Amino acid sequence: MNRRILAGVLASLALLAGGCAVGASYVKTKDGVEYGVTRGTFRGRWWSYYERGSSYMAGGFLAEAEADFLKALDGRARDSWRARTYGLHFVEYFPVRELGVCLFRQGRVDEAEARLTEALGMVDTERAHAFMDAVKRAKIARGDLRDDTDPQLAANLTPARIISERELPVEATVADDTGVAEVRVNEKRVTQRGSKTEMAVKETVVLDEGVHEITVAAKDLADKETTAKVEVTVDLTGPTLGIFNPIEPTVTPQNTVILEGAAADKHGVTRVSVDKRLLAESPGAPRLSFSAELPLARGENSFIVASRDMAGNETRSAVKVFQGDPESAEARLWLLRQRHPEGLVLAAGGGAPAVTMLLAQDPAPEGDGEIRLKSPQPDKPYRHSRTMTVSGEVVAKEALTSLTINGQPVEQLTGAPKESFNRRIPLGDGGEPEGRIQVAVRAEDAGGHVLDKTVDIEVRPVALNSVESRMPVAVLAFAGADVAEADVARLRAETEGALSARARFRQLDRENLQQVLTEQQLAAALADPAQAISLGRLVNAQIFLVGELFPRDEKGIEIKVRVIGTETSDLVAVLDAYVEDKSDGAQVKRAGDALAAQLEALYPRLSGEILAVRGQELLVDWTREDGVREGAYMLVVKETPPWVDEDTGEVLAPPEFAPVGRARLESPGAANTRAKTVDINVEDAQLEKGMPAVTM
Repeated sequence: MNRRILAGVLASLALLAGGCAVGASYVKTKDGVEYGVTRGTFRGRWWSYYERGSSYMAGGFLAEAEADFLKALDGRARDSWRARTYGLHFVEYFPVRELGVCLFRQGRVDEAEARLTEALGMVDTERAHAFMDAVKRAKIARGDLRDDTDPQLAANLTPARIISERELPVEATVADDTGVAEVRVNEKRVTQRGSKTEMAVKETVVLDEGVHEITVAAKDLADKETTAKVEVTVDLTGPTLGIFNPIEPTVTPQNTVILEGAAADKHGVTRVSVDKRLLAESPGAPRLSFSAELPLARGENSFIVASRDMAGNETRSAVKVFQGDPESAEARLWLLRQRHPEGLVLAAGGGAPAVTMLLAQDPAPEGDGEIRLKSPQPDKPYRHSRTMTVSGEVVAKEALTSLTINGQPVEQLTGAPKESFNRRIPLGDGGEPEGRIQVAVRAEDAGGHVLDKTVDIEVRPVALNSVESRMPVAVLAFAGADVAEADVARLRAETEGALSARARFRQLDRENLQQVLTEQQLAAALADPAQAISLGRLVNAQIFLVGELFPRDEKGIEIKVRVIGTETSDLVAVLDAYVEDKSDGAQVKRAGDALAAQLEALYPRLSGEILAVRGQELLVDWTREDGVREGAYMLVVKETPPWVDEDTGEVLAPPEFAPVGRARLESPGAANTRAKTVDINVEDAQLEKGMPAVTM
């Protein structure tokens, strides 16, 4: 018995001597830092060899690292973000990938390529892609891989293009025989996961009014670059439309009236029409004059003059003429209605004597003229989220000489006493501009008469474009046992910033989280991934994100982000990013962008319609291939009528889509998706077949 006990003790001592994390024969020291160590006791198991091998490689002890990775693979041969060690203990485990990195650093490029290819077949990670690209670059440098051509780039860029929208979709296809390493649009690097021999790029560039150079550049792994450039002009200002004759309001006994005017635009006027009848057209003249003899019917006649510029902006003006005896009561009443509608309303309240007295007065215009603002209207909320249309007309005593909107001049005027204008003012670069803004229009005529009009407008975008319509996300704990707190905080901040910039998600900030979590719970949820998962179900979000950071090599960091559903606490997906040098701010920012791009791909913004309704159950035309996920939410919306100017018929604001109700996606299928109604926002609203829907 004593011999057996002694043998057991000797065996244990031998294991400790050969496997203790602090054993002198295993620990290596470099610049005062110990490598080849583990956080706990070295147990001689596969996860211990992997951890120690990673420590060796961080110090540059590559032979030792290789040996430990091979030993780890003897115990467990597959990479995983979540490898079970014992009981309910899990670790990140990538010996195949890290062995490939180790071999590459030893110059054994072909062996490294084989291991990295094997690793990517198990778990697709950004770090594996990065080193696979490094392998290809090395093979190009030593001549084993030929790079015969520059990247082939085809983009939808039309030369000398004039557009009337701030958002310019840039689409490009890029191909290269060795691999496209990066694509940049206006020097902003497009998020991609490793090099590709072929890739499609779609980016939206938000531009202010003016001339811009749009550049798309593609670089391959041999650093050969192809660039496409084009000049784009953003024109948010419609042509100025001046009416010289008739001077409104006009009463004439004649059966016709001569219409004379001009349209002016610095980028060129293409056409002028009256009631859809073409009066004049040009390939883009800066000034286009027009005239026409118009027939008159007895009483009020209204004509709509419309001019269009090269970008497609349109300005309209209503011309009203009364045909009849200028001295008749009917004509004088019409003039009063045009010039003093408020006086006519007051007189009507006083009965027939008051109206008779008003008609006896001279209906000549008073003052120096007026500014008539059609859009925006101060008594109605403005719904657009990107630009505000400021349109209307100035009626002056003499020829108009200057016109400004919020201090910015309208450059092309026609010189008529009546000028119609149309300009869009940017409200923001993708963010929600909700609040109040002031619109100020100022005009001056040749006689020095100055007109001013200032209105205060409430900006409240359609709910579908508002923050509330986006998918609510809570970013909880970001932590790393061996990563500096400053690096953790920076990666968390970049990830949150990238999510906000994509305008796809609504992040719950600390104030929102405090409404459902105590201060102690919140501190735990923001610092400890394990606590975050247990507390995440309390958060008012569809999903929450929990990040873990792992040191790689001397300067690198790998980020693993778990996407977890709040209703079930189930793991939805794992996102990852890799930073080769944590001191490089651009690399850290790209990591945040990469994580946001992966989350957006996981939850795409889709538009569709209801196929059928059965009680609270809905059938929607999305399929599993569209990327819809069980447990996600959708909005059912209803189209409202457009805002239309009563006088000119001009569409002041397009139809809007307002949310009616919310539903939970339950069964994504091959042909359609079932959903269940959660709440109805509009009283007495009925969900019907054919109604539009959009994912939150």
